[in-house]
Amino acid sequence: MRVCDLTTLYIDGGEGGVNTYLLEKARYFSSLREVESHTIIVPGERDEKLELHGSTVWKIRSPRLPSSPGPESRVLVSFDRIRRILREESPSVVEVDNAYFLGRVASGALRSRNVPVVGFYHVHLPTMARLATARAGSVLPRVLEHFTWRYVRLCSRWLDRLMVSTPEMHESLSVRGFRGLEYVPLGVNLDIFRPNGNARSERPTVILTVGRLSPEKNFEDLIDAFKLLGERGDYRLQVVGDGPWRGRLERRAGGDERIQFLGLYPHGEELAQLYAAADVFALPCTNECFGLAILEALASGLPVVAVKQGGPVHLVVPGVGALAEPGNAADLAAKIEAVSKARCRSEPERELALACRLHAETNYSWEKTFDRVLDVYDRARFERGHAVSRKPRVPERPEADILAYPGATQVAAEGKDEKVVSHHAG
Repeated sequence: MRVCDLTTLYIDGGEGGVNTYLLEKARYFSSLREVESHTIIVPGERDEKLELHGSTVWKIRSPRLPSSPGPESRVLVSFDRIRRILREESPSVVEVDNAYFLGRVASGALRSRNVPVVGFYHVHLPTMARLATARAGSVLPRVLEHFTWRYVRLCSRWLDRLMVSTPEMHESLSVRGFRGLEYVPLGVNLDIFRPNGNARSERPTVILTVGRLSPEKNFEDLIDAFKLLGERGDYRLQVVGDGPWRGRLERRAGGDERIQFLGLYPHGEELAQLYAAADVFALPCTNECFGLAILEALASGLPVVAVKQGGPVHLVVPGVGALAEPGNAADLAAKIEAVSKARCRSEPERELALACRLHAETNYSWEKTFDRVLDVYDRARFERGHAVSRKPRVPERPEADILAYPGATQVAAEGKDEKVVSHHAG
């Protein structure tokens, strides 16, 4: 099989979920005989042809998005060049993001070769559109969300299959008439992200957050929550990432020396060390399709506090953290405080860390993710009459996905008006 990934969501010179997905995909495919070749086509600052774990990466010079002051967010517009590359590489299947018209570009370029085009729903544009106009009253956000749904449906028109990473998104798209949906949860590199095994010393409680500093990530809520926590105990907040709202967030922090803006950390060992050294991971985003950073934290033995909306609902199960009400800084602070106290009281000391790690190991790995992706590819090719190397398996059902590890017992830990449940592996 010859696979091509075509996406405009790649961040050139930065970090992001799609970057991680492509990196881990290239790493996994390099060990598979059944993947004859893997090509990646993404936007970049300049035209380049690179190699990544044996995969060929085409970076196509692309303009920045108007909303991005930095070099990272770009949009593919050189469609003729993309078509030439696709015909030259001659893939057996093309995977595109569903945020743009790349399905149409790929389908048109390879129509004579009967090549299936599969999408992955990495970002949920309708909610992003509503949140971006939330301060403009009640009518404009609803109207913009409605038209964004029409845009997303149009982008899906040329896709044989559309992969989604959470049961919630599968249901949301299904009730709106989207067809060919495939449930494919993402994974985490369990070799890179792991607990450090060190006992917690007497020091301030370190809260870590990782993500692009942009409006849809709701980091303002986390800074407001931290200010509340600062009145109750000895806490520190480490913010890893960069983006157009960094300056605004720094101003919101008001020069508080307990809040550190650490900038970008590449996907790898240095980032993993930050996870393993922290006490609690917090993610306030209300529009997270999945939440790769949550899995990286769990694999590192780090309990997670996120919001009760989107991808985190299916990742942060009882025993590995807590979920706060979306947009509620006070509740976010209360959950962080409860989880941090539960970690201090864990007996043995590293019980909660072991529970987090076991949850990630049991349910999520990139190997499982890409094995499912290859099944989707085979089904799409089989339905178009192509011979496939293995018989396509029955698609995964979202409701059948394992959301907690086996053999768990509940140990209640007290919190302010809350109960944080920790699991003990039996």
